[in-house]
Amino acid sequence: MLREAAVVALLVLVAGCGSDSESAPPKTPAAEPGKAPVVTDALPGRVVRVGDAPEGIVIGTSGIAAVGVRNPDGVALVDAATGAVRQTVRTQGAPRHLALAGPDGPLLVPLEGSNELLDVDLATGKVIATVGGVGHQPHDVAQTSDGTRVVTNELGGGMVFVRNNAVASSVPPGPPQPGGVAAVGPYAAVADVQGNGVFVYDGAAGKEVAHAPVGKKLTHIVTMVDRTVAVADTDGGAVFVESVTPDVRQVARIDAPGNPYGLAYNARRGLLLVTLTATNMLRVIDVSNPSVPKILGDLPTVRQPNSVAVEPNTGNVLVTGSDPGGDSSLQIIDVNELPSR
Repeated sequence: MLREAAVVALLVLVAGCGSDSESAPPKTPAAEPGKAPVVTDALPGRVVRVGDAPEGIVIGTSGIAAVGVRNPDGVALVDAATGAVRQTVRTQGAPRHLALAGPDGPLLVPLEGSNELLDVDLATGKVIATVGGVGHQPHDVAQTSDGTRVVTNELGGGMVFVRNNAVASSVPPGPPQPGGVAAVGPYAAVADVQGNGVFVYDGAAGKEVAHAPVGKKLTHIVTMVDRTVAVADTDGGAVFVESVTPDVRQVARIDAPGNPYGLAYNARRGLLLVTLTATNMLRVIDVSNPSVPKILGDLPTVRQPNSVAVEPNTGNVLVTGSDPGGDSSLQIIDVNELPSR
């Protein structure tokens, strides 16, 4: 019985960034979002139901949002203004991160359950291409300026490089458990959820070119201006602004208590949006000068706000409520409801 109990205990442990894989766990626990309390505050904006446990969201210039959902697993294509679901693209397993190869797609969908990367037309939901063998539980993807799709191989460690709808190469750790990835021109900056900082890869060359310790344990990462990225230090309660040239240099540290997780950037307004998962809050930060960020205020969100995105035309903010089987919803916040400078 003791031996059987030990085996069960190992299987129920999960890998970082909210993973639900039954693979062997890493040596140390990875960074995870906070367990959010029940929502009691009145919420700004409007809240609509979108699938189960929505997580991972991007919005194209056409105003179509793509949201990863569960039960059934897939990607819901949603009108970003109203929250109305246009259609749901069924997938093998639910994606945790989504990315856009261009301002309006195609949509890039890494599938942890099938170890595949999908290209999906954002307007029609048609799967344009499927690339298999992109690592062991591919977690996130970003496209560098040369067209390389850089995929984080979360449970295999290191990175996988995809070109012309085929795996071109891969590299070992690097990050022993890579989480979020963001393109910075020809480079891909990767957050390691095991606490080993930020790793930088040259997309065209398919090799690591820089690494630096950053924060305590990181999860998400988003590109900003002037070759800077914002990185959520989920275990450290902060967001770091880092310059990637490709060398990694700290520009600023922003206080973000409550397990910061989802990140989005509004380039027109110079705003960084950070979800605080342990408190159901959205922190709004003025990063028009990345070296001198200014916290403008916090807004209450739907429960378990694991992901956030900005509608590129209006500046409206969409937040996913990723509570499994509970308050699974999408919050649409008008840009005029955000704290002002």
